[in-house]
Amino acid sequence: MSDGTAQPATDSPAASSGDAPTVRRRRRNPEQTRRAIIDALLTAIKDGKFLPTAKDIAERAGVSERSIFVHFPGRDDLRIAAVEAQSEYVETLIAAPDPQLPLDARIDAVIAQSEAIFAAQRNPRLLGLLESQSIPVLDERMRTTDGRTRDGLARTFATELHRDGSTDTELLDLIEATAGWAYRHQLVDRRGLTQQAASRAIARALRVLLAGKDSGAA
Repeated sequence: MSDGTAQPATDSPAASSGDAPTVRRRRRNPEQTRRAIIDALLTAIKDGKFLPTAKDIAERAGVSERSIFVHFPGRDDLRIAAVEAQSEYVETLIAAPDPQLPLDARIDAVIAQSEAIFAAQRNPRLLGLLESQSIPVLDERMRTTDGRTRDGLARTFATELHRDGSTDTELLDLIEATAGWAYRHQLVDRRGLTQQAASRAIARALRVLLAGKDSGAA
């Protein structure tokens, strides 16, 4: 993100009179400006400002309000760009543990993934789900990331999912629901559990699903 210092969009010498020194202002790289605006929107949402104004975004990005509309002229352009950036980041957090590791080690890796993805998505996911109802491209992009997360879980628990030679898609549905954003949201934001307590509950549920045993509350 930008450091919050506005960079005037010009590289021309400032107007001067008399013997006043000429100040050359640095032009900001357009791609850096675009990225700063996207980051500013995402940061505002993560801070709980679900409908930040152009002024708020501009101040966070260190740009003029006009710059926002120059880079994102369409009504939904900034939202779409933000969801794309957010989705790309979330996809870097998808765990890829060795499927040959002991089950407990694989579950631990998925719990760490769940914690990291929730930290990134906690508020943006709420807004994204709402806006995806009216902006189809957002829905499509979010579904793509959901699919890649599901594929990662299928690879991680391939042994347990293929016990009879075919893929147990119902079990995969349950794993995805248990390890996903929605269940942790329910535990943390609706039930009021700490992240640590939520992780214990999710790990316990995964062990029941995958090993058929309940190790009890840790």
